[in-house]
Amino acid sequence: MKDTPFTAATDGCAAAVPPREAWRRKMRGDVLDAARAMAAEKGWDSVSLSEVATRAEVSRPTVYKEFGSRGGLSQALVHREAERFLLGVDRALQQPAATATDALAAAILYALRQARENVLVASVVKAARGGTDSLLPYLTARSEPVVAGARLLVRSWCQTHYQQFDDVRTDQAADVIVRLTLSHIVLPPPEHTLRVSAELITAAAMGVLTRETGPPTTS
Repeated sequence: MKDTPFTAATDGCAAAVPPREAWRRKMRGDVLDAARAMAAEKGWDSVSLSEVATRAEVSRPTVYKEFGSRGGLSQALVHREAERFLLGVDRALQQPAATATDALAAAILYALRQARENVLVASVVKAARGGTDSLLPYLTARSEPVVAGARLLVRSWCQTHYQQFDDVRTDQAADVIVRLTLSHIVLPPPEHTLRVSAELITAAAMGVLTRETGPPTTS
């Protein structure tokens, strides 16, 4: 029996994907799934591309051809995780709430909880506390695409729900929200519950939005 070509929805229509591209997409997903599972099990520093290839049941050269290097696989793994994470945050921001500020606090709390429950993030943070794990830079120092995506999402939401403030204020508030949330994920304050952390991040963002500006100072 002949296989049915993989199809993808495009503008409301089903567009056939060539078998080779369908295989590549599946292979890429399988490799990322294997890499995620192994990183969660024993930390990314202990995972080799050969092991990932074996677990995904593909050849090592195939993995290199698709991702270029171990660093390329690291980046792809973190970016896929971030995309899934941000989809959840976006849904959380759209949930009904008494006020926009309540909705923001609830979404930040959701993000903190999801990060704690995410096995890959938990593995990275645990290893980082021990002074290791090469995935951490892709969540922090090398994470500009991740941070930028989160900032765009939060900035758009802020501009929609806090229209009384100009774009400069909403941009700054979005940046504070994203950076403080990331900081609390990577290095959570031990004395804070997740709810307290979410409330503090929300308060900081509101402080940015509503702060008073005085006349320029002269030196």
